[in-house]
Amino acid sequence: MAAKTNVNPALIKYSSEKKWYVLYVKSRTEKKVLERMEKFQYEVFLPLIKTMRQWSDRRKQVLVPLFNGYMFAHISPDDFTGIRMIEGVVNFVSVEGKYATIRNEQIETIRTFIETGYHMESVAGDFAPGEKVKITFGPLKDCEGELLDVQNEKHFIVRIDAINQILKVSVPANYLQKVKVVNGE
Repeated sequence: MAAKTNVNPALIKYSSEKKWYVLYVKSRTEKKVLERMEKFQYEVFLPLIKTMRQWSDRRKQVLVPLFNGYMFAHISPDDFTGIRMIEGVVNFVSVEGKYATIRNEQIETIRTFIETGYHMESVAGDFAPGEKVKITFGPLKDCEGELLDVQNEKHFIVRIDAINQILKVSVPANYLQKVKVVNGE
């Protein structure tokens, strides 16, 4: 599996205010937007997964974005205006009037999913909240998420709330452990 990321330490503007922000981009232009952002030396992450595509004359394995129309930028608020001017960027995703941010741990979890080769797909839909769980064994050990469904005791589904997307990852149910929720958090 592959993920495209650009980190050029010599050219990145460093700031203590840098966070991972979620960008909404025109669908099917994610790779072009990634190239444009890299040209301006922004640190970006576009999770890509391999999938088979069928055309009338052939089948081919291609890299496609895990989240259609979304990508992540590790930036400071000083970069907002410049990024909005990049062709293909629609806007920053916002939640309750604030730009959505993703914790470093969540970005690393997505990278781990991709690198380990677990079967993944982005699942559309609005699901009811479930129990918090943690993976206790294997390459995704200590990754936490929300258990939304168990099918044949193999499906662990991780919700990433800030972009309202869901990763569906196939993990044996005996690798899961309930996480105690303290004070409703």
